[in-house]
Amino acid sequence: MSLELLASTRPYAEPLAVPQWTLGCFHRRCITFATGVEDTSTRVIWIQSHGLTGDLRLPLVRPDVRARGALEACTEVERAELARGEGFVARTSWDGALMHWDAFAAFQPYEKWPEPGRLERVGACLVEWAPSGIYVEDWRLQTGASGLSVGLQLVSETGADGVSKSRSGGLVIAGDHALMLIGRRKPLPTGRVHEILAANPGLWEDAFDCEVAYAQRRDGGWPIQLAVDPFMEGRDLLGDAVFGADPSRDLLVQRNTKTGGAWRERVWRIDTLRADLAAEAATSALPGGMDWLTREADALGIADRELVRSASAG
Repeated sequence: MSLELLASTRPYAEPLAVPQWTLGCFHRRCITFATGVEDTSTRVIWIQSHGLTGDLRLPLVRPDVRARGALEACTEVERAELARGEGFVARTSWDGALMHWDAFAAFQPYEKWPEPGRLERVGACLVEWAPSGIYVEDWRLQTGASGLSVGLQLVSETGADGVSKSRSGGLVIAGDHALMLIGRRKPLPTGRVHEILAANPGLWEDAFDCEVAYAQRRDGGWPIQLAVDPFMEGRDLLGDAVFGADPSRDLLVQRNTKTGGAWRERVWRIDTLRADLAAEAATSALPGGMDWLTREADALGIADRELVRSASAG
């Protein structure tokens, strides 16, 4: 059964733990540090459900390893460079002023982003400040983020040997955007993965046992656009797996129908499973501000006054 059908026939969601205007898929345009340095090149994706954040961060420039065919054919240096990627799925909460993240399942086995976030949104722009003042991030809501809203936290996985074990991870979907992380079976030492591999290159299989990938829905599938392991790109995020309802209201079971797959079944705890996410680009403003925008639309280069009127009505 598809997630879309389950969301329509068996919707379930934990209470909203974050502001409604944070739901959806956002790509980062820029991060600016207190030193004046800016980064606009790192590819960063954030997908938010009721209480789960999915996050992927990849350097713009990575080793071109397409000719290698697989990670095992890469050099130690290439694998260490690929291991600079980041990704996590975490529980999210809001205290009325700040967004907090905890219970991380992450590619990098250390706490890189320890601060909560102070957030404000205007239109499609979501701005996040670190309370210390050390950085500010500019995020933009993506088109196609409305519709299906999924937040699943991985509970356990049954391997090809039929043995079920706990495993961390998560799957977060907003409309046509999806991000999935499957955590490691064996923990790595605490630290930056590329430094761990530089010192212990034999740990590369354990390092990349954590999968992090971002996909966009197309032609009924979920082809992966970006992943920490570049050899995952182009594959379908959900592959030959199908979902089914569990007798427990807040659980889903995912079964791998591929013969000889590395796993047979995964059990997920539902944070969000709904078909009706409305991720709108417009936000509200005080009447005086809307009056000004309507009056100055032409001078501001806003040719479509209907957009102004619809924003005012919203």
